[in-house]
Amino acid sequence: MRGPGGGGTASEGFCWVDLLLAMALAALIAAMAVPLTARSLDTLRARDAAGFIGTRIRAARQQAVASSAGVALVFDQTGAGWTFRLCRDRNGNGVRRADIDAGRDECPDGPWRLSDLFPNMFVGRDATVPGFDAEPGSADPLALGRANMVSCSTAGGCTTGSVFLQSASGEQYAVRVSGVAGRTRVFRFDRGLGRWVTG
Repeated sequence: MRGPGGGGTASEGFCWVDLLLAMALAALIAAMAVPLTARSLDTLRARDAAGFIGTRIRAARQQAVASSAGVALVFDQTGAGWTFRLCRDRNGNGVRRADIDAGRDECPDGPWRLSDLFPNMFVGRDATVPGFDAEPGSADPLALGRANMVSCSTAGGCTTGSVFLQSASGEQYAVRVSGVAGRTRVFRFDRGLGRWVTG
């Protein structure tokens, strides 16, 4: 049986109402997926950025042991945010800022700015996020002492401390360095649990 005007019956295919309903449902699913995809991408970038800093610290440790000279990952604050670079001791007294400024210690690798490598990521810290031992939060993204560097010795030990990273959406990560072995670990602050977890 043919429909009015010679058209086919509804059983021969989709009618316009079915098609419009399917398109509306697809649009709704796509609209819901975009924020999830953006958040997943943000989390992936945060992990990659933390991994990059951890890799640079491990490179400093390996170079210090291999070259029998101190090597440090040095952080510098600029008008556009924090940068970091690998610097090597050339006069036997460890990497020092005075020696870097005077040209006695060299910095052949870097500087890098995190946001240039990983969009929407930067060295930063949310002051409302507590520390690893539940101490009050701080806005200082570097817990490395006054020199703001992770310095590694020829024996393989590195400065103990933490480097905090943030994403534009508020994801908070940290790279922790243990001094004796120079081991690095990546952590993420889980806002739901209210504590730091392994990233």
